[in-house]
Amino acid sequence: MNIKNDTLLQDFLNHLNLEGNNDIIFSAPFGTGKTYFLKEDFIPKCEEQYNAIHLYPVNYSVSSNEDIFELIKYDILFELILKYEDSIENIDSLELDKGLALQLYVQDNFKALDFTQQVFKATTKLGKSISDILGLLKLEKDKFDEFYGDLKTNEFETIKAYLESFEGGRGLKEFDTISALISEILRRLKTETKQNVLIIDDLDRIDPEHIFRIFNVLSAHRDYHTSKNKFGFDKVILVCDIENIKRIYEHRYGKHVDFQGYINKFYSKSIYSFNNSRYIREALTDYLDGLKYEDFSRDLKYFRLNSANRDGFYKTFLYLLQLFVEHRKLSLRSLKNIDKIPLTQHNFFNKETQSNDNIVTSYKFLVLIQYMSILFGSRQAFMKAVKELKEEDFIFDFHSLSLESYYYNMFLGDFFAMVISVVQMNVMKEDMQGLEFSIWGTDKKIPYNVKSYNWDKYADVAFINDDSFYGVDIIDFLDKALTIVENKKLLS
Repeated sequence: MNIKNDTLLQDFLNHLNLEGNNDIIFSAPFGTGKTYFLKEDFIPKCEEQYNAIHLYPVNYSVSSNEDIFELIKYDILFELILKYEDSIENIDSLELDKGLALQLYVQDNFKALDFTQQVFKATTKLGKSISDILGLLKLEKDKFDEFYGDLKTNEFETIKAYLESFEGGRGLKEFDTISALISEILRRLKTETKQNVLIIDDLDRIDPEHIFRIFNVLSAHRDYHTSKNKFGFDKVILVCDIENIKRIYEHRYGKHVDFQGYINKFYSKSIYSFNNSRYIREALTDYLDGLKYEDFSRDLKYFRLNSANRDGFYKTFLYLLQLFVEHRKLSLRSLKNIDKIPLTQHNFFNKETQSNDNIVTSYKFLVLIQYMSILFGSRQAFMKAVKELKEEDFIFDFHSLSLESYYYNMFLGDFFAMVISVVQMNVMKEDMQGLEFSIWGTDKKIPYNVKSYNWDKYADVAFINDDSFYGVDIIDFLDKALTIVENKKLLS
């Protein structure tokens, strides 16, 4: 089962290919599939248009702030060697720009003070100043020619020495011989129809000092006059959640500091807001529509996960499933292996009432748990996924599901109603008014009424105040509800 991301990919390419759009901020909340999209869609499907180097600086967290750019260079070089070895092997074609080589020579080899002192000494000797100065210049030129020759013919040795010195912890200058090699390799890779792209991922998951160091260094490597990247990357894509970057920035510099004025210089046109929720939901809708059901009596048709139903149970299940898939707790690929849902009408024992007169399908939440347990492989695996999602501490709102607020409100109502029906099942036997449900661990109470249907032993929760469940941590709520179901052994 594949996500139909072609439309989303084209939308991103349209943004990427805007004239002069060299620096891009690719933004979306954590866990929404940014990395997956870039790695599985953009890079492989656009390899005829772009040579992409994809870096993950999350491992830089143990390094000092001053070393960050060296780590980026190391990663770039390492990726170039892995992906484009042929471009490095052809040593004879190395044509480094002499102007750049002279810059590097002056930076690393030319001792300006020593040279000035030698010139001063020469001019004190009558009749010899011109020839001596010319001799000094020739000597310096010979040194430069030797330097340039070594740079041209010892590419692998230079790379090897760099990697070895890097392992030894030596600090290197921000634009040195290795930077020149990277620039040259990228020059070889570029063609009239193919550009070089640098992707730096998960920026907002590293140390704040490192985040702004990377932003500033990459900005400094954009030539002021030509707007070209000094490495040779045609486009640089910074991947993060811009809202998270803003929070980090405000925490560091204060809320009254102009964040927009700061961040504007790091993208060329506009921030690209990535959202593939709609495409995941479409893929899951197609999947659920194709499921078959074993031992499915006519009375259970309500629980068929079919988009034609468009009811509260179906929508709640779909949106929760979407959340687990987007946050990598369940893969679309694993769902391919499950094409049938077994569900039978059966009773369960209620320890509190010492009664066996309880039907599983009278409680939507119990059916939802059964379905999720089938898709996850077991109830324990489903509960584990919920706990992992809880630990990630993300903000659950309609943006998380890419829903309009109207549909999100419906989802909240249906979700809380089905959970409360199970947790409060002993008071769900007859019509009742003015009940309250206390949210675990908070002082929040949700007022509700009960409408029961005796013919099928089913009851509905009706909320008195539709926004009473706003602000509740839904994943924590789900986790505690699952624990109660487990402790009461309602599905054992």
